[in-house]
Amino acid sequence: MARTALRDTILPVGGGTTGTNPIFASAASDVVTDLYILHRNKAVYGENVEEFDPDRWNRITPRRWEFMGFSGGARGFGGQQKALMKASYVLAVLARRFERIESGDERGWAGNVKLIARNVNGCKVAFY
Repeated sequence: MARTALRDTILPVGGGTTGTNPIFASAASDVVTDLYILHRNKAVYGENVEEFDPDRWNRITPRRWEFMGFSGGARGFGGQQKALMKASYVLAVLARRFERIESGDERGWAGNVKLIARNVNGCKVAFY
């Protein structure tokens, strides 16, 4: 996600070795937010940010701009609520229909990050 500064601007945080110092962005400079890095902030997501850990969502509640899976602001993904509703519906139907849902693959998560993150081993699931 990138924006161009229309005038000289001071961003309140993000600079320095700790990320807590201000950053100066001169007029016409591009400011880029790296969502991959944003979603690996140990202060928000815990020390095991590089590990696949779906249970982390039981322990954390990121603030508005700390999780941007659907981007954010006026240009964010317009279908976010519909996508979340459909995913919730599918999960509810699967939970009602099957007693157990297990991984069908003994191999662990092997990430391939491009535009989205995916498992290079695919998604092998067993329903009982």
